Amino acid sequence: MALSPRPPDDTPPLELAAITREVEAFARGALPPWEAGYLEYHRRRYQDTLRLLPEGQGRRLLDVGSFPGHLSALAQARGWEVSGLNNDIEGAGLWAAFLERCRERKIEILGCEVEREPFPAATASFEAVLFCELFEHLHWNPFHTLREIFRVLKPGGLLILTTPNLRRAETLFRYLHDWGSQPPVSRTFRELFPSLLYHRHNREYTASELDYFLGRQGKDLYDFRLDRIYYSDCLDADHEIPGVRGQRVTPLERAAARLLRRLVPGTRGQLVARAWRSEATLVEWDALAGVEGFGPLEEDVQAAQGFTRRLTFPFRLTGPRAAFEVPLPPGTGPALVSLVVAHPDQDDAPPLWTRWRLDGHPAMTLELRPSPRAVRVRLLVPAALAARGATRVTLETPTWRDPGRGAEQGFHVGGHWVLVERLATPAAVQAAIERTAAERRAEEAFDGWWHAAESLYVPHRITASSVAMGPGDEAHLGPGWYHREDWGRIGAVRWSGPEAVAYLASPGARRAVRIRAYAGDAKLGPVAGRIRAEHAAPDGPFAPAGETAFALPADAWTELEMPIPGVPGRVRVTVAVDHPRVPRERIPGSQDSRRLGVAVTRLWLA
Repeated sequence: MALSPRPPDDTPPLELAAITREVEAFARGALPPWEAGYLEYHRRRYQDTLRLLPEGQGRRLLDVGSFPGHLSALAQARGWEVSGLNNDIEGAGLWAAFLERCRERKIEILGCEVEREPFPAATASFEAVLFCELFEHLHWNPFHTLREIFRVLKPGGLLILTTPNLRRAETLFRYLHDWGSQPPVSRTFRELFPSLLYHRHNREYTASELDYFLGRQGKDLYDFRLDRIYYSDCLDADHEIPGVRGQRVTPLERAAARLLRRLVPGTRGQLVARAWRSEATLVEWDALAGVEGFGPLEEDVQAAQGFTRRLTFPFRLTGPRAAFEVPLPPGTGPALVSLVVAHPDQDDAPPLWTRWRLDGHPAMTLELRPSPRAVRVRLLVPAALAARGATRVTLETPTWRDPGRGAEQGFHVGGHWVLVERLATPAAVQAAIERTAAERRAEEAFDGWWHAAESLYVPHRITASSVAMGPGDEAHLGPGWYHREDWGRIGAVRWSGPEAVAYLASPGARRAVRIRAYAGDAKLGPVAGRIRAEHAAPDGPFAPAGETAFALPADAWTELEMPIPGVPGRVRVTVAVDHPRVPRERIPGSQDSRRLGVAVTRLWLA
């Protein structure tokens, strides 16, 4: 038995006989038949799990889903102070015997509905968590469970998660026989449909999907640093797989399965993930100062296209203006503040153009369109602001009247905690940008993936003083632009919406922003608005740098121009129109419902 690939810090596995002796000592003698069979089947899994668990040296470990207590006892034997966490189990006698064993071994057992309730443990109270053979049973909200594991782990704490591999050879051979991946329907009724849903495999996962939950997800506010996902053959016993109609896997197929698992480790039966909690500081909502403009904590239970839940986290609704002050970790350099937001309301709800400030300085403009997808906002606090050890986050948003609530509201903000961390080196900043990119792409946000991390991205990735609409233009375009269009000889064009943002790098010698713009078809009519510019020094926040009005006659091209200070740094350009035009309201036969500003081919500093 082995993990693939081999861990760089692999330790010699504990002998199977030693595992059996330790479990029997925990059980105070011979095991009942059901448990003896369970141990015989799972002890190789225990062996592989323990290979990734270091000596405890008196540190605290939480075993999530600890029944029947074997891994808890084995971890205790490795020097860990162990607590177990369990939902109810089916069978009062088994539960009572389990509790008695744990009391004798001084293993604390905590009761909790792990997908719905907060774990009954203090924040940052454990150095390690075992989460073994439970993930596949979760059916309500696995993000909640992982979020609570993140909360109770200390920064840098270890997580080991094991779960069946959906892509295992056994499943492939089942499909060849038209058996399906679930237990054969010829099994007993109690095996097929146990009365507790947690006894069923609700969903099994591939390695890539597990990587998403631990390393790339953007639906909830937790951060793990994934070592890697190992493949284990610990449960790939060479036995016959029961069939539906009395069929059996042939000796040839068993030999083929063994060969496949050896040549393609990704077809082994078990996934073993090792990850560490990030070093980010978790600041719970009650620890924030000067909180204003947020509603009470709520759970998302409104119906949405037949589903009762859209968000993985409890939330607070904002008013038109909301703010809080968050303490920053000690240290030097910039800091990063993270929270999750959403606008998960009906499709006809208006988009919300939200503005964010740090200590009164503009930090980000983010357009939230109605969507059940949450967005993780990352706000970079420049070193000069972060030096005081705290920052005040202020957000402003339009409100809209939700017919379901009968009241004006803003958007949803994750109401459990805020994450903060220091980015002390340029490498740490770049790593944060890469994490953001991986997360947003995993959540199917490709163009404009950086919009919710504008203050993190812009100072370190905006390097050009000119942007022409075409491939790659999204690297300089903030929110508010429609998709790119090919206008033949004119080239690539993007329409702005009511408000659109772009970023340019200023070398210092150029003193004007110029925009090549078009008002649109004569039937759309003229358009008027304003250009605003904000300037930021290389390591500073944005500050207003000028504003000018413009007016374009219908069907006319022109170069809009606005003066700016000729100093090095970055320039944020906002194009806002007074009255957006909707083509289907002005052009007969048009089905275009976009709210158009101006068509732009190029922005540059001159």
